[in-house]
Amino acid sequence: MEVMKIQDLRYLLENAEHPSITIYLPTIPGDKDTNRILIKNSISKARDAIKEKDYDARDIEENLKAFTLMGEDLSFLNAQKEGLAVFINKHELKTYRLPHAFEETVIADNIFHIKPLLPVLTENIDYYILAISKNTLALYSANRFEINPIDIPDMPKNMDEALQYDIDESHLGRRPAKVSGGSLGAATHGENIGDETEKEFVLRYCQIVEKYISTFLNSKNKTLVLAGVDYISSIYKEASSYKNISEKTISGNPETMTASSLRDHAWDIVKPQLLIDSEKAVAQYGNLSNTDRTVDSISQIVKASHVQRIDTLFLSKSAEPIPGVYDKENDRVNTDYADPHEVQDLIGISVRQTLLAGGKIYYLDHSHMPEHKPIAAILRY
Repeated sequence: MEVMKIQDLRYLLENAEHPSITIYLPTIPGDKDTNRILIKNSISKARDAIKEKDYDARDIEENLKAFTLMGEDLSFLNAQKEGLAVFINKHELKTYRLPHAFEETVIADNIFHIKPLLPVLTENIDYYILAISKNTLALYSANRFEINPIDIPDMPKNMDEALQYDIDESHLGRRPAKVSGGSLGAATHGENIGDETEKEFVLRYCQIVEKYISTFLNSKNKTLVLAGVDYISSIYKEASSYKNISEKTISGNPETMTASSLRDHAWDIVKPQLLIDSEKAVAQYGNLSNTDRTVDSISQIVKASHVQRIDTLFLSKSAEPIPGVYDKENDRVNTDYADPHEVQDLIGISVRQTLLAGGKIYYLDHSHMPEHKPIAAILRY
């Protein structure tokens, strides 16, 4: 079971074939009985959907059975988050525990359906966390779901290591003294932050660390969230030349925080950036609305998505599926197509093609949509 990553999404988009089973379930953390029933029922519905589409289930029977066994595994059942996404074909069984309560959905088709993942995929930002205290120093890359430590060669691991050979000998007439266990003596930097000597030591520590951090982040242009006691975070901001440090910090001793706790606290800080970014994109749509760079009909959007013209796709959270068929050979969209075996959700097709081409997607409340349309797009050209 994995965290959903962009490369996983690309795999799902590029490697579907019939029959491809897509399952979304609103699981309950720690409720093994409810989760077992949800999974058992979803498998039964998947088999019914395969029969309804006249697909041959033999190719995916092995992976259906594997998912059935997972649905009886207590550790799997108890480890669920708010939502479970499952993708099954003859080659793969992929499951993702996600912090999002999906509407229960079971679909058999010739592609995987990823539209329900939009709240997870679009409501996310990459950022960095610097956990800094006198005793520890660590840089992390993170987003809403993941956090990973970053190893910067030769960067000191704490204040002692940073200052060991750096403090000017003239300061108080000596370098910081080493004491038992290898830490700097209290005579040189005690815990009283009112002491000017202490402030100078912390400032110099932050200046040394900042050189490593700013060099690493120089071309990244992502938000850096500081985690530390207030006075150290304040001094680090004073010492730093990095332009994208969050004004808000994770206040407290990072030595007492787990990596997941740091990630969650930082996410609360950076999440408002999502609204800022979407507002800028909607404003750009407005600025281009009198040009041929914007479209708002499903037919135009489907066609543009198949030739990689969509730069930014806006989709209302209240938008209903639009059934139809895209005739690629003749570049035509038909919303009156009667054959249920061929009809697909045209919005889902647009999302899929936009993501495959590297376009951006904003999944917005309807009141925030450009001109209050259910779907709209900015074209690349």
